[in-house]
Formats: sequence, structure tokens, C-alpha cells
Amino acid sequence: MIQSSHPTLPRTLFLIVCVALGFHAQGQNAPKPTFALADCESSDAWSGGTLDTELRHGGTASIRWDHGRSANLSMRKPPTDWSAYNHLSLWIHSEKATGSRFLLYIGSENPESKGPDYYSRMFTLDFTGWKRYAFFFDNAGKARHPLGWDHITQVRFTASGWGNTPHPEAVVHIDDLVLTKEPPVTGPRLTDHAFFDAIDLERPELAAVATAAKAGDFRAARAAFVRHIKTRETPQWHVDWRTRPGPNERRATYNTAAADRIVAHELTSCGIAHQFGETIDWSINPTKLKYREWTWQLSRHPFWVTLAHAYWATGDETYARDFVHQMTGWVRDNPVPIGTAANGAGSRWRTIETGIRTFSSWPNSFFRFLSSPSFTDDAVITMVKSMVEHAHHLIAHPSRGGNWVCMEMNGLFHVGTLFPEFRDASTWRQFAAERLHRELTAQVYPDGAQIELAPGYHGVSLHNFVGTMRLAQLNDMPLPEDYATNLERMYNYYLKIAMPDRRTPALNDSGWGSVMKALREGYAAFPERKEFQWIATGGRHGTQPDFASCALPYAGWYVMRSGWQKDALYLHFEAGPFGYGHQHEDKLSLIVHAYGKRLLTEGGVYAYDSSQWRRYILSTRSHNTVMIDGLEQKRRGAPRETYVSTAPLPNRWLASDTCDFAEGWYDEGYGEDKKRIATHHRRVLFVKPQYWLVIDRLTPADNAAHRYDALFHLNTADATTDDATGAVLGTTDGQPGLAIVPLTEEARAVEIINGQEEPCVQGWVPGGGKYEMQPIPTPVFTSEAPGPVTMAWMLMPLRPDEALDVASCELAASDAGETAVITFKDGRSHLLLLRNGASKTISTAGATSNAEITLIERRSDGAEQRLVTIE
Repeated sequence: MIQSSHPTLPRTLFLIVCVALGFHAQGQNAPKPTFALADCESSDAWSGGTLDTELRHGGTASIRWDHGRSANLSMRKPPTDWSAYNHLSLWIHSEKATGSRFLLYIGSENPESKGPDYYSRMFTLDFTGWKRYAFFFDNAGKARHPLGWDHITQVRFTASGWGNTPHPEAVVHIDDLVLTKEPPVTGPRLTDHAFFDAIDLERPELAAVATAAKAGDFRAARAAFVRHIKTRETPQWHVDWRTRPGPNERRATYNTAAADRIVAHELTSCGIAHQFGETIDWSINPTKLKYREWTWQLSRHPFWVTLAHAYWATGDETYARDFVHQMTGWVRDNPVPIGTAANGAGSRWRTIETGIRTFSSWPNSFFRFLSSPSFTDDAVITMVKSMVEHAHHLIAHPSRGGNWVCMEMNGLFHVGTLFPEFRDASTWRQFAAERLHRELTAQVYPDGAQIELAPGYHGVSLHNFVGTMRLAQLNDMPLPEDYATNLERMYNYYLKIAMPDRRTPALNDSGWGSVMKALREGYAAFPERKEFQWIATGGRHGTQPDFASCALPYAGWYVMRSGWQKDALYLHFEAGPFGYGHQHEDKLSLIVHAYGKRLLTEGGVYAYDSSQWRRYILSTRSHNTVMIDGLEQKRRGAPRETYVSTAPLPNRWLASDTCDFAEGWYDEGYGEDKKRIATHHRRVLFVKPQYWLVIDRLTPADNAAHRYDALFHLNTADATTDDATGAVLGTTDGQPGLAIVPLTEEARAVEIINGQEEPCVQGWVPGGGKYEMQPIPTPVFTSEAPGPVTMAWMLMPLRPDEALDVASCELAASDAGETAVITFKDGRSHLLLLRNGASKTISTAGATSNAEITLIERRSDGAEQRLVTIE
């Protein structure tokens, strides 16, 4: 007898497993290819483990692997051709449920692909004793471009990397790795017997269903269940299928062009269309980039909602028939994986797609097509069966955190709410609601930022937190008491980081998103927040925010504004942790927006592929910070939890009517080996309302000379240098510009790179079309010297066609520190004094200070005013 020991494994999932195992058992009557990949009877074929004859699953021995002694268990000389098989099974014994993870790495190196090429499967030690794992090759993870199952180059288990760390108490035994050729499986796996057994047939409204199911008349039971779905008053969806417009109420002008393309099986994923034939192969990847997201996102099925809207508007059964054709074909051809999250390349059951389908395209199409005669009883039951399988897949394989788990749990909550007839529905709802409630604290900082520190994915998490809340409110489902109020700080985050054009900065894997849209939703949820309304309505209603500049102390983000007008000066400075996911190597980078235009930009986001453009976008080279000896920042590779702030950061932040000041450090290593060559200390000073000072102090760990390259990516058509000041002027005819004026001798040497690919990619941003790049002028200021080096610049925004107001810069350096005398064309001068920590005072042009940073304005009449003093 098979029993479930998993605390959240419901009865229906147990039945699904039984169905799957029963299917395979039936196939055992016919001969099938079988190969013992490793019987583990000898340690000769393994390195990193030892032979154990006391504990084994079959035969006389197993391989013992102690993670505290070795992070890897490798198979010596595995067979290279597995193409005769499609399925791998193995037995794993866990001595202790440590909660740690390890990966099965199946290498298939492709010499034409940069980086390792492999298949994989992740295991979590959340059990004790023996456990059998089995998976089809199609459900294995896939990284980059492996040559195929007929070119296997390596097999190893590893407890290190991929966000994993060897647990000192983790001890596992491996036994009986077997390759087999299994017969094809179709979906849904859930049989009629298991389906009706999962329903609470004691509910009075299901009496007809119960009578038919208990008599074994499943056709009648299916029909009775569909009648119940169509006549029930609750639960409610956001649209009632019974309100579909009748023939006399339809819009004759409704544009069906998009729906017609879908009926012709021209389907679009990730903005790239593909023409299928009569049969849709949901597993293919037709993109030139071999962009893995295309296959994954195809199975989000947004085009089914397009068909549903066309049917709703026109009543044309063509759209309903094709929806049924596509939906039943998808369910048939993509059976739910058993025992695996199946998050690898090409999977149609990646857990975020599983969640996304069940909170968006599936219920949206299900309820809009419910009145269609083409959506037959059998088709309705097929879709509901699959949604039940979706729920079991989601509850069995929740992600560890981040935006993924929000999508998964929102989907799970939707199935549990929309189909309360199932005995496990309350478990699905409770599990999802409790996890989402925990995530509101676990992945949202007190300052409102989501821990991935990517505004786009902040929005993904927020959208899913809100999606669950809205469905719960619609159906009077209880949520934790503070669930809704905890969302306010996530909306407030948009207010804090909003650029003057009312967009979000494109930080980490994010584009330049809309703040107005987010705050319209925020104001609807929190109508007392009149500043949300003010932003959302373009200042027509509500109240202007009562602050300008602000800090997010957990995220380590600092926003310096001159005001809230569309032509205000704005700078974003990121000096925080790496982030939980979607990270770029960009600490201490800057973005500048002024006079209505973004002037200092960065790489933003590119397709999640392995191209040189994706690598560039992730790198330090595409951001406005410093490289050392040609090496980039290297934070990636540590456990994800270490990339999250546990307390406010110690960075200084000062704000006043005349200036803002923020600072941050990068000391986490440069280059692939993370050798700590130098510490980068960046200070940013906003001299309101005119310009910013950027002051970099580079301190090497040795006495050797090092090269420091400070990068600035200009969002302008051209860039030239000014002989009088050494400034770089980024300009576009008739538009605002930016002057970068060097304030130390070490910051004067500059090369302007524009659209370079060799010897390395530099001077590009995404643009010009889908997955295309466009060149931009990128000044690179270079200094090479031993010992600490100070590089400093003035960032001076320029109005359209405005000339630089600086007449000259006199720079000087001494043991006391660095000074600059900036003379403006109207006769004023600004005296900048940067004191060395070892010195007590510093002087220039008759001015003396004992502060760390001093900025003095000297008017043409000789009168002085201290604008800034940083002690």
C-alpha cells in the first residue's frame, strides 16, 4: 500500500500519484528498455562518497555522501548516450531532515556555448528514510544549450551553488539509479473516480453529483457537476458569465483582428509571434535567441482571454471552439509532473506559470466561456480537473521566497476559492493566505521595497498580494487582520522613488515602469492617501507630497529631488544589498533626470538569455559606477539570504533645504575570484537646486598601482569635451543635457565610448526594437595610481540648448586632501574642500575648514556663505 507522509499532501494528490504509478505498472507487461545507470554496489564508480553495506535500498550496498565532508558526489565515466531512454529513477535516503538542498547535475557540454551546459534536478532534504525520485527527461531543468541526452559528459550531485550551501548535518545515501523508456502519458492524470472522490459529496447542493458518482455513472456525474457550476450563486468571479451581452446588446464595431489571428493559431509569447498549424506544440522554442521565456510564457495562455473577450462581445462560437481545442489539447499534451517542481527550460509546469494561469487566464476564460455550447461538459470537467492538478502542484512545490511564491500562492488561493466543492479547497486557501501574509513581512522591507530591489518585480509581488485580497473581499473570505494595511507601504514605495516623468528607475531586471498606474490602484485601496491621488491624476486632484528627497534605509536607495514638478532635478543613488533575485552588479550606481528628461541612464533589462547583451546588462559595465583594473563587481554566488538587509544600513543620509548627502561602500570583491582589490566609497551631495557632486574614494588593499574606470552612461545624442574645464557635455539638439565636470586631477582623463563590442561590450542600452540594443555615448574617466585615489565630478544638468555655466575649475591635491575652485561665468565661485581623514584642516583660496566635506559659495563681491558642511 502506498501512503503519503507529506504533511500537506492531500488525498487527491495521493490519488494522482497512484494513477501515475498504476499507468506505469500496466506498461510493465510489455518489454521496455531498462538500464542500471548505477547499482551502487561498489565505490569504484564514485568520488566524494563511500560504500556503505549496512544501509541500502536494494542489493548489498549504497553510496554514502556526507555533505559536511564533501560538497560533491561525482560519477566516474558515466555512459554518454542516454537517448534510448526518457526517464530516470533513483532512491535517496536522508539521515536527517535538514531542509537543505542539493542538485543532480547532468552535464552535456556544448563547445559553441559560453558557460556550462547541463540538465538538472533539485532535491530538498525535508524527509528522513528512503524516498524514490523519478522524472522524465522532459521535466529536467535545462541550462544554456546542452547537446542532448546522447552527449552526456558528466553526472554529479552537488550541495554547493545554485543558492545552496552544504549542511554539516546532511548525510544521504544514493542507490539504484535506473534509466527506462516509459510509455507516453497524457493529461489530465486525474481519473473520473479520483476526481469525484476528491469532491465533498456530502454538500446538499451536490446531491445529484453524489448519486451518479456513487453509482459509477460518471457521465451523469460530470453533467450534474457542470449544472451545479452553472447554477451556483457563489463563489463569485470578477465577471458573471450570465451577464454576457445578448444579440441586441453586442458591439458591432468590436475589433476581432487579434482573436482571429489566435484562431489561425498565430500565438505570441514575449512579444514574438509564431504561426502554428492545426496542432500546437507547446514545447517548442522558435526564437532566434532560443529565449527560454518564450516556451514558458506561451503556457501562460493570455491569448485565451483575448478569445474570451471576442466571444463575449460577438457571441461567435468560432472563438469558443478554438479555445476548447487549445485548452483540451494543452491539458492532454502536458500532464502534470509527478514529484518535481519541473522548473527547467521547456517545462510547461514551471511553478510561476502554474500560478499565473490559475489566477488570470484560466479563470478569466473559464467563466467567460461558461455559457458557450462549445464549452461542453467534458471540456469543463477537463479544465476543472487540470485546475485541481494545478493546486496540488502548487501546494507541493512552493518557492522559497520572492515574487515567484506570490504568483504561486495567488494561483493556489484562486483555485481554493473558486472551487470550494473540493475537500482540500479550504486547505489550499489557508495555506496560500498564510504564506502570502508571511511574505508581506519576509519580502517587504519596512521602507516598502520588495527584497529583490527591482521595481518591476516589486509590482509583480504587489499585484499578487492584491489579487488574493480582491478575490477574498469579493467572496467574503477572511484574510489575516493586517493583510490589507501591510500593502500600504508597498504603494508608498512608488511615491518615494518616482522620477519627475512619473516612472520608476530601471533598477536590476526592470524597465522604466509607470508610477501613475500603481498609485491609481494605491489610492483606490487607501483613499486617505491624497498624495497617491496627486501623482495618479497628474496633480489635478489630491495633495502634493510633503517631502522631496528621501531615503529607503533597508533598500539602501537615496532619492534627491529639487521638487515634484515635471522639470525638477532628480537623482537616484543605490547603495544597498545585492537583492534577493534579478540582480545586477551595480552597487553605487546613479540615475539622473532633470528638466523633463532622463540624462544619466543605465542598461535596464534585456531578454533572459545567454547572449553578450544579457551578460552586459547584468554587469558593472552597463551602470554608472567604478571598475577596478578592468574587473567588475562580483557579488553573485553567495546564498540568496545573504543579499537581504536585516536592519537599516549604516550609510549616512542627511537632508536639508540647501543640500542632500548620501554615501555608500562597495567592498565585496571584483573579478571572478572576488579578490578584494579595493574599497569604493562613494559620496553624493546635492547642492540645491543646481547640481550634484559625486566623490569617489578608492582605497586598494595593497601598495601597487591600480586602474580605476568611472563610467557614466549619457541618454543624449552626442558627447563632447570642454577644453576650459575638462567637462564632458552630453547634448541633444533642443533637449536638456548633462555636463560632467571633473573636480580632481585623477578624474580628468576621459574616453567617450559609443556602441563598442570589442574588446568588450560598452556604451549600449536596450532600444530600437524588440531585443535590440542602441549605442549611447559613455564617458569613462580613468585614473591609475598607487595608494588611495579620490575622483570627483560635478553633475550639472543643462536646460535645452543651455551652455555650461562653469568658466574654469582649478584643482589641487595635498596631504591634507583635495580642493577645487569652480568659477562660474557670472563671477561666483564654489570652493570644494575634501579633507583627508588623517588631516585636521584643509585650505584653498583663503578658505579653511576642518570638516570632512565643505562647500563655500563666494560671490563676486567677496561675500561668502557655507552651503554644505559634512562633519
